[in-house]
Amino acid sequence: MPEIWLVYGSTHVVLDIKQENLLQFKSEVNLMSDENIRSILTDIKLAKKTLLFPLSSSKYILKIISLLIDISKSDSTIEIEIGAFSNDFLHIKSHFDRNRVFQIDKKDFYEKINKFDNVVFISKIGYDPLFGFSGTPSIITRNFKNDLMNDIFNSNEIISPISGQIGEPLKMALEFYEKLSIHSIEILSNQYGISRIYYGNNSKFFKEAISDFKSNTILNIDEQKSLIISSGSEFDNHMTLNDSLYSLWNSIGVLKKQGTAVLLAENSHGLGDGALTMYLEGRVNLSEIKKTSYVNGLEHLVYLENLKDEYYLGLVSSIPFYYTKTKLGFNTYNNVKEVLENMMSRYGKSSKVMICPDPSITLFIKK
Repeated sequence: MPEIWLVYGSTHVVLDIKQENLLQFKSEVNLMSDENIRSILTDIKLAKKTLLFPLSSSKYILKIISLLIDISKSDSTIEIEIGAFSNDFLHIKSHFDRNRVFQIDKKDFYEKINKFDNVVFISKIGYDPLFGFSGTPSIITRNFKNDLMNDIFNSNEIISPISGQIGEPLKMALEFYEKLSIHSIEILSNQYGISRIYYGNNSKFFKEAISDFKSNTILNIDEQKSLIISSGSEFDNHMTLNDSLYSLWNSIGVLKKQGTAVLLAENSHGLGDGALTMYLEGRVNLSEIKKTSYVNGLEHLVYLENLKDEYYLGLVSSIPFYYTKTKLGFNTYNNVKEVLENMMSRYGKSSKVMICPDPSITLFIKK
């Protein structure tokens, strides 16, 4: 009986499953050597006063920053500073000279970036259920452009996840990105290293990047009844339920009607700020959700409402069942063994279970 180890927050959980029940897919990507990474970064032109802005605290994004700082030492006229979101600030600050790192908030975003000759955002390219793809255009739109997020959320496309598609939400984000005249580095990475580096400053560049990314990370498979999903290799994706649910929505398109999808997400920091907490506190009304000003994670409530009767949606999480089961309506489990037993009971002892260990960089498409 094979053992499948899946990331669960800061640790791993083991799934003991019979070989005949296992339908496992992994997104295998070729990794770049440090020499190749450095060679690509050397070609990136840094101005006299440059701002590097990591859009997460991923260890491979921090590695890119370290290499850029080291490369810049060959030119004494280059000054590099590092901006960070409030939730990433302390972690990023601990990795670099503290005088280089400062916090950027929504209210002073434009003021801060306009002080620099060159601004380079650094993010992980991936799949996103609202925008289709995650990267600098979608991340900065979500975090710094409230009016645009309201327009996106009120568009007719926000009904079910559109992971891997270029729809109206991404088109709107790309228009905003184009106007900023900033550069971005997009990296494709898994838990073992960096596979691709993309660099540019316009919508054409980003579309070319996601085309290449998609060609390396899509798997065409048959519809499935049972799906077990880890929130991925990055700890950030496991911290809150709001962070983790993107992994569920990225994966769900391959399920048959009345299929079961169970998300493994420790969520040691609880629900997370935003729509989920507001809903449980009675501050968001599902019947009037399209009239609600956008807050972080509001799309989760739309997807839950629209898909709850179509699939069996489950969670293995440290969040109390009162919130996840009673209030949000998820099927809840104490452990992975219980999940597997439920799937075998529902679909038969010979049924297959598909495993998705990193949904941000793996997209299952129905044949």
